[in-house]
Amino acid sequence: MEEHYYVSIDIGSSSIKTIVGEKFHNGINVIGTGQTYTSGIKNGLIDDFDIAQQAIKDTIKKASIASGVDIKEVFLKLPIIGTEVYDETNEIEFYEDTELNGTHIEDALEGIRDKNDVEGTEVIDTFPIKFYVDGDNEVSDPKELVARHSLRVDAGVIAIERSILINMIKCVESCGVDVLDVYSDAYNYGSVLSATERELGACIIDIGEDLTQLAFYERGELVDADSIEMGGRDITDDIAQGLNTTHDTAEKIKHQYGHAFYDSASDQDVFSVNQLDSEETAQYTQKDLADIIEARVEEIFFNVFDVLQELGLTKVNGGFIVTGGSANLLGVKELLQDMVNEKVRIHTPSQMGIRKPEFSSAISTISSSITFDELLDYVTISNHDSEEFEEEEIEPVEKDTSSKSGGFDWFKKKTNKSETTHHDDVKDTEGAREPYSVEHGEHEQQEAQPKEESKFKKLMKSLFE
Repeated sequence: MEEHYYVSIDIGSSSIKTIVGEKFHNGINVIGTGQTYTSGIKNGLIDDFDIAQQAIKDTIKKASIASGVDIKEVFLKLPIIGTEVYDETNEIEFYEDTELNGTHIEDALEGIRDKNDVEGTEVIDTFPIKFYVDGDNEVSDPKELVARHSLRVDAGVIAIERSILINMIKCVESCGVDVLDVYSDAYNYGSVLSATERELGACIIDIGEDLTQLAFYERGELVDADSIEMGGRDITDDIAQGLNTTHDTAEKIKHQYGHAFYDSASDQDVFSVNQLDSEETAQYTQKDLADIIEARVEEIFFNVFDVLQELGLTKVNGGFIVTGGSANLLGVKELLQDMVNEKVRIHTPSQMGIRKPEFSSAISTISSSITFDELLDYVTISNHDSEEFEEEEIEPVEKDTSSKSGGFDWFKKKTNKSETTHHDDVKDTEGAREPYSVEHGEHEQQEAQPKEESKFKKLMKSLFE
């Protein structure tokens, strides 16, 4: 079979990551990666175009060399900041018996974009929740069924501020590649959950450099998502201030000695720190450092809880899943487990070469791309199984109803620090999709029907012209 590749770009606040992957029956095989640290991104958005552009070029080059693939087309991940999540319905009609295929599904989903009436925003993701053939025949996948008069889709919709979308695509495409499609982290996070977690109701917490993003899934679908402007950089700043040292030194100390749960930190692990106002060094223990880190990580989690309460999400029966670069810190799981009644796990991608939480978003973008390629018949891949994760055996947590707050089942009692015991198979890179903002020729699809350029892609072209 002809080789097909998916290339994703994750523009993060601390680094830009590119993954080249291919689909196998048992998941995604990563065949090349690139990562470039940059100062051109802040809060997940372009801060300095030239610096960000150079970092994107560098990471694409690294991934191309590592994989042996000439990268021309990519899938782009977008942050949750500036996005809205809502539901919408659209129906397309037929005037004769019609066998449904991927083109009809795409037409139904594309029609939802026209219904967006929020000025300054653009719909980037529409994902089906339910299909209805001829009014009341509910199906999960209508392909190959015959419709006499209509196909309706109930879909989830993710819209983002138009300026964010344009700037991201412009910066990536200025590096000599075409953006085939974009996926919000809000949608991507679904692929890090097991089927049980998606069904019961789970909250993903992605702690990045500048942003902490969260998404809630229940009954298999995305319910809502949001972001908090607080992350790993704030932890480093706190360490620098608390230990009277530079930001760079604080960053190194965080990675080497950092621990987010005071109770488990060591008071025997001692390290020396250069001081800002003195030529002498000061000595600290891991427990001293944990006291600083725990306070900030705890604040991040409390902010997440506040968002969940604002969204009216009273139960997280599927548990909390923590990922992102700051999930590498020791004690993050133990701290959150100490704060909530539900199970907690740290998510790390299982693929060789990217077994770090900070790669979760980039590999999830490839998962989203594969899911839609199969749904829309861009490619035909047999035995496509969602990647399942081994669920950890966690002892049941005794739920003390007296410690719950405001009826939120997952929430343990908030305590002040002073009250605690311490203070002291697949797509080619020349694939079937049309880029967002450039004209190109006919598709070379596997078992797919040619389709017209979507209204959204035409809009993107007009915005760039």
